[in-house]
Amino acid sequence: MATLFPLGPGIGRIRGIVGLIKQNNGEISISELAQEAGEDIDDLLPMIEACKLLGFAVVDSSTIKLTKEGNSLTVSNASRMIREKLPAIEPFKSTVAILSKNYATSRELFDLLHAKGILLHGDKTTNNEQLKKMLLRWGVRSKLIEYDANKDEWRLR
Repeated sequence: MATLFPLGPGIGRIRGIVGLIKQNNGEISISELAQEAGEDIDDLLPMIEACKLLGFAVVDSSTIKLTKEGNSLTVSNASRMIREKLPAIEPFKSTVAILSKNYATSRELFDLLHAKGILLHGDKTTNNEQLKKMLLRWGVRSKLIEYDANKDEWRLR
């Protein structure tokens, strides 16, 4: 099973974490980053995982270092850079594959993702809520996909 994108962090928080690492010459210990960000380690770890999956950072022991792409991340290019990376990461990878054939309602999309083994939570209702939140927060915000709330339809952008 592929690694799933973590719940919780949003694009703004990822930009903020990358910004803090940039202020520390592109490298900082995870404990120092938690202190500077005012985050508990448990809250910081999903943000670090998101940075790693997006190719913005690598973790070596207890130090997080920005990659070339992480160093080039700015407010103005964040959506584009994230949009380019998301299709390689689950659940976005499977969502793009599903939506490349046609639009889908939430029920259809989430049932197909579930059938592929993409589960964020064991309870189906909670899983679907979390998938929707993640797809809106990352997929729609980065302009990878669109969601029409009136029709409850998802499609590629």
